[in-house]
Amino acid sequence: MKSRLKRGLLLTLVAVFFVASPTFAQAGPTMTDTHIARVRANCQAALITLEQIHANDAPAYINRNQTYFSISDKLMARLNSRLTLNRYDATQLVRTASDYNTELTKFRAVYKTYDNAMTDALKTNCKKEPANFYERVSAAREARLSVKESVDQLTTLLVQYQQQVKQFQEKHFSDQVEAKR
Repeated sequence: MKSRLKRGLLLTLVAVFFVASPTFAQAGPTMTDTHIARVRANCQAALITLEQIHANDAPAYINRNQTYFSISDKLMARLNSRLTLNRYDATQLVRTASDYNTELTKFRAVYKTYDNAMTDALKTNCKKEPANFYERVSAAREARLSVKESVDQLTTLLVQYQQQVKQFQEKHFSDQVEAKR
């Protein structure tokens, strides 16, 4: 009993030590005068490029979002409900569809974060505030990477769902598929 109490106290002390220990923010690399001058010199070209990227990303997002939603709502949900209604075990398909919907929600959130970061970068005066502009462009770049990762995860889940549908078809309908050939 005493050893449990000592062990519990020790674990509590260790936890308090890690939680209460100070953390220090790491400062990003400081910009040199040369780097600042380069940002100022390329300011207009950078803004034009960012505006083009931002303008092209909006319709791409709208199209992807609509496509992803249609796949979820019109294909996955309907197939899963139909299989369940017909008393088939579609738990794997339902689980993958649920993961897909969770990732779709994440995709929308990370795109909004990216869009806001890009808007902040475009609103920053790169001639007067080159360091701030550079930081905001870097934040937008990182947010765009998060969007890409979410798109990759959605693609992975779609491939997984497709494979599960094929496995389901082979398991439950292989004799019907063979008869049609």
